[in-house]
Amino acid sequence: MACPVPVQSDGLVVELGAGTGSVTQALLDRGVSPMRLRIVERSAALAQHLRRRFPALPIWQADAADLINLLPEGATVDAVVSSLPLRSLAPQLVSAILDQWRSVLRPGGLLVQFTYALRGESAELQNDFAACDSSIVWKNMPPAKVMVYRRVDTLVADELEAHEL
Repeated sequence: MACPVPVQSDGLVVELGAGTGSVTQALLDRGVSPMRLRIVERSAALAQHLRRRFPALPIWQADAADLINLLPEGATVDAVVSSLPLRSLAPQLVSAILDQWRSVLRPGGLLVQFTYALRGESAELQNDFAACDSSIVWKNMPPAKVMVYRRVDTLVADELEAHEL
């Protein structure tokens, strides 16, 4: 999940649903600066564990549906790395989370989504996100899939489409 995340950039990298911190550690190992990382975990127990494990990182115990209120105003977000179980959440909550991603992620920014659904793509992402890569992690138990999307600037996409016509 850390591989597609840009290392040489000034924008933030937001991890949602950090759990015990395995992806957080992978992001750090990849070379993502701790100054760029923002970690969001809804579970109080897991947030406390993450604070002990990564004392230098900002760890927010919060809901991903409130992401825009957690980030500094005008912050540039280069990547959202999500382990949120989107397919098992209520549709209204998924919609609220996706609205947050559309609001904070810069056009061209990356969304990296972990899922246990090995087939198909999330239909909700198709309007504002273009799938660019997917891989199955067979060593995960059960096997899982990592999907990488790029945020599409809908105004630019509309202009390009109109120009092609």
